[in-house]
Amino acid sequence: MKYRYSAWIVALLLSVSGCNSDSKTVIELPVEGGQGDNTSTDNNGTNTDNSSDTDNSDKDNSNTDDSDSDNANSNNHVKETKEEVIKRILSAQGADSTTSLALKDFEIAEFGCVTAANLSVIQGYFNTTQDELQLAALKHRLCKVVELFELDSKSLLTPNRLKEVGLRGLFFEDGKLDQWAYDELILAIPESHFEYAALQGAVEDFHHNQSSVWPKQINISFDDGGALNSIHDHLDLFDKYNATFTYYVSHYSTIDHSKVADIENRGHEIGHHGVIHRHAKIYSEENGVQKWIADDITPQLDAMRRDGLTVTSYAYPFGAYTKETDREIKKYFTHVRKFASWSSVIYRGERSDRPITTGLSMDSHRFDLDKIQNAIDTLKGGETLYLATHVIGKTGNEWYITPENLEKVLAYASAKGLKFCHTSECMNFKGNTTN
Repeated sequence: MKYRYSAWIVALLLSVSGCNSDSKTVIELPVEGGQGDNTSTDNNGTNTDNSSDTDNSDKDNSNTDDSDSDNANSNNHVKETKEEVIKRILSAQGADSTTSLALKDFEIAEFGCVTAANLSVIQGYFNTTQDELQLAALKHRLCKVVELFELDSKSLLTPNRLKEVGLRGLFFEDGKLDQWAYDELILAIPESHFEYAALQGAVEDFHHNQSSVWPKQINISFDDGGALNSIHDHLDLFDKYNATFTYYVSHYSTIDHSKVADIENRGHEIGHHGVIHRHAKIYSEENGVQKWIADDITPQLDAMRRDGLTVTSYAYPFGAYTKETDREIKKYFTHVRKFASWSSVIYRGERSDRPITTGLSMDSHRFDLDKIQNAIDTLKGGETLYLATHVIGKTGNEWYITPENLEKVLAYASAKGLKFCHTSECMNFKGNTTN
């Protein structure tokens, strides 16, 4: 507190002390804390103005106080508590950009699996995930993400590991693996060090291709040498819908080779269906696989190729086969078609990337247009609906399709924009020239 003395107080003090006005006595006024009036008296009685020094000092002290306050505010803004850092990490899940998450943040929040070596992988996870996990679950998830990154072989990248990191689109709603999505993922990724964002991107590419890029396909095939004339007589029907088919020939030595060649020249495929239509399972089990090959495969295959036919696919007579015949027949053909004609046959598409397929019977006793149309409607990109029959037109048995029903299938498939493919071409749905 400053003490201020007016002139009459000074005079009173002088009179009490016995001093008169001529006296040179100096009265030193007490000043608390070194502060007082801006005017003081020196030893000669001269008044001195200290206002300039006092004001500057006050200003300097004021500036210092302001600076300290700013620094304090700045420190409070930058320095976060551990809880605040954790909250910021949790809120970054699924954010467009998480490059602001630094290694120090994860260290403060005690994410033990995150290191400088894998920080970019972790940031990629945050940018890509759509999950919003709580702290304990997120720590566990990030450790699993790091484990994937540290793997050195695709063989270790199991579906279960991918499920643990929450990869989307790899499993159906019932929890079952989408095997095709998994297979395409394995094809697309590098050999080691699997980054979550790249894995998720590969799965999303698969679903994009399936929904928007890859064609929906249909393959129609006919079996048996005895069907030759009826097939050749209806070539114009296929031209009408710009449709192609595969004709699997048996008994080649007994049929008109010129008609077979004409079918191929008209844009259709010629395949192999056995020398005399032997039952591969029974014949190979009784005589051995090599005897089956020697008796029912190579003689006709050699003859067809000598005649200039391009024969790369084979259809099992009766749809009968064994694991041993499958293994051996693939040495002679790039594609193999089996056959399903049981009463409960279900029309549906299958993956087009497989060299062994199954033709679904649309012979007269199995033909169901509604089910065939439903199968066409539910096809996904990259899938092929394989339909098989024998003679076109009524015969003495049930192994035929009427021209009217055949045209209904061709017309519906064409109207739905399906791509007709030969058996040996269906695998080229990605636009590749090799299989």
